[in-house]
This record gives sequence, C-alpha cells and structure tokens, in this order.
Amino acid sequence: MSGDFDDKLKLLIKSEKALLGMEIRRKGRQTMWIALAIAAVLVGLVTLNVTVYFYLNETYTPFQSAAILTAGNLSVALLFFFIASRQGNAAETQAIEEIRDFALQQLSSDMDEVKEGVAEFKASVVKVKKSVDSFTGGTAFGMNKVMPIITMLIELNKKK
Repeated sequence: MSGDFDDKLKLLIKSEKALLGMEIRRKGRQTMWIALAIAAVLVGLVTLNVTVYFYLNETYTPFQSAAILTAGNLSVALLFFFIASRQGNAAETQAIEEIRDFALQQLSSDMDEVKEGVAEFKASVVKVKKSVDSFTGGTAFGMNKVMPIITMLIELNKKK
C-alpha cells in the first residue's frame, strides 16, 4: 500500500504543478494582451486623436470633438480588455482538476484504511491485554500461574 500511496501522492503533486503552470501561462498571456492593449491605445490614440480632432473640429465645436474622441478611445480600450479576459484553458484545466480530485479521493480512502487498521490493531491489543489480565489476575505476579505450563511445553519440546 505504501507504493500505491506514494504513486497517488505523486499524481496529486503533478496535477497541482500542472494546474499552477497553466494558471501562470494564462496570467502571462492576459498580461501580454493588456500590455498590448495599453500600447495600442497610447500609440494609436495619440496619432489618431490629433487627426480626428482636427477633422471633427471643422464640423463640431471643440468640446463635442473631444467628447467623440473620448468615447472612441474608451471603446477601443474596452475591446482589448475583453479580449484579454477571454484567455483561458477551460477544457485542460477541468481535466487536470478531475485528476487532482481523483488523487485526493484515493489518498483520502487510503488514509481511512490506515485509520481503520490502527483502530483494529489497538482494539486487538486491548483485547489481548484484557485476556492476559483476566488470566493472570490483573497482576504481573500472575506469571507464576503460567510458568508451570511454559516449562512443561519447553520440556515436551526437548523430548521431541
């Protein structure tokens, strides 16, 4: 059972490591997309804003032109943040989580078996102690009652 327990523990550790690695990769991709979103927003808005502002200024007031540019800038930023939030490995993550849960369940059942074995061993030791106590009268000096039987068995063994 020890080898089986070790295998299950190793499986649990490997699945946790895989989940952690996947989470780190996912967060890394999200960070990359957020950084790209910020860079695109900054570079694109600087150049585009100047151009669009001059164009809108011919038709609208400067205040209206600035408001239209702000709305456009925010919508582009929201688009990139939405793309960043959609990054994930749902199927892979679910499969590894199932493996982890299975390993935890197996380890838990093994631990329950060990607990039951220890409880049974304890009960048998208590049972033996009670029977010895009842046989010897509950004292260590009760061995005097058993000694003749032991010496007789030793002598029978010598005769054979």
